[in-house]
Amino acid sequence: MRGCNYSNAEAVSRDVEAFLFLGGGRFHALGLALATGKPVVVANPYEGRAYPIREEEVQKVIRQRWMSISQAKEAGSFGVIVGLKSGQTALNSAIKIKRYLEEAGKRAVLLAMREITSEGLQEFPSIEAFVNTACPRVSLDESSIFRRPVLTVGEALVMLGKTSWEELLKGGWFKKAL
Repeated sequence: MRGCNYSNAEAVSRDVEAFLFLGGGRFHALGLALATGKPVVVANPYEGRAYPIREEEVQKVIRQRWMSISQAKEAGSFGVIVGLKSGQTALNSAIKIKRYLEEAGKRAVLLAMREITSEGLQEFPSIEAFVNTACPRVSLDESSIFRRPVLTVGEALVMLGKTSWEELLKGGWFKKAL
């Protein structure tokens, strides 16, 4: 598994009962649980401990993301974020999402950012919601610090009716949506 690509884990998920994630932090382990629907145990060599990703934690993230989608549906203006970090620039996806938003009657602008922070987004007070085409970790991991919805590309497609919530849950937040 590299970054947010869970395809290898998904390929074997029918044949295993659980996954052991060897690494630091919770984000990629939580992503593994979201992508496969299987229990995940984190073995963190940096902290010298092991712990499970609890089902309640997975469900909490799912509820938070649904709330962000629901809030974004009410927004009339969107900032579509293009990441400037190496490997996180998805300009074609950003252009498509901007077009879809405009077709749905929303105002949309492209924003280029190296770091996606709450403070940085506050510089755009007229924008009611954002779509993050860079690293999905920002939308999922940091959602509690943002004052306005910051959707992943997949979540934006759900909001726009281009895909279903069930498809997003089944396919995972980390698949290339566009």
